[in-house]
Amino acid sequence: MSPRLVRRAALLASGLATAGAVTLTGLPAASAAPAPGAASQLSAGTATAAARPSIRCLLRVHLPHYSHHSDAQDRHRVNVTADVKCNRKVAALKIKVRLYKNGRIYKTSGWRSNRGKAKIAHNAARRCVKNQKYQGEAWATVTFPPGYKPPVLNGHVKSKVVLIRKCKRS
Repeated sequence: MSPRLVRRAALLASGLATAGAVTLTGLPAASAAPAPGAASQLSAGTATAAARPSIRCLLRVHLPHYSHHSDAQDRHRVNVTADVKCNRKVAALKIKVRLYKNGRIYKTSGWRSNRGKAKIAHNAARRCVKNQKYQGEAWATVTFPPGYKPPVLNGHVKSKVVLIRKCKRS
């Protein structure tokens, strides 16, 4: 599945058909002034615009699905995954994932973090119950390298609700 870059406001209005996504962007100071009506675009600027390229990070939450990995172990799990991918290494990344069943919290992961990387992924999984509606949600924090202002940006996104009819391999 290819990622879709969208503004958060557009994401909330459209309810993306396959997954949710939001961008977190760090821009050189010369480009840091927000465009009119772009309040939903998260951006950070730097003190030395010529020396610093922009950094774009995409937070995605994928659709909840029956886990084929757990099927092989006879564990029958429903799983939702999320990731953050940046076009350059950042100072730190942090991500947390939640799985809902029929609109209620079913599983919440702890925070996963790393330093000096360009990507991070995490998941939340729990026992699959057939004929139930599942949804995924993710939160992320990107800490940009020294010199970016603001130095930290947060993102949040939800997937569409999906009905899982059976808890076995198709």
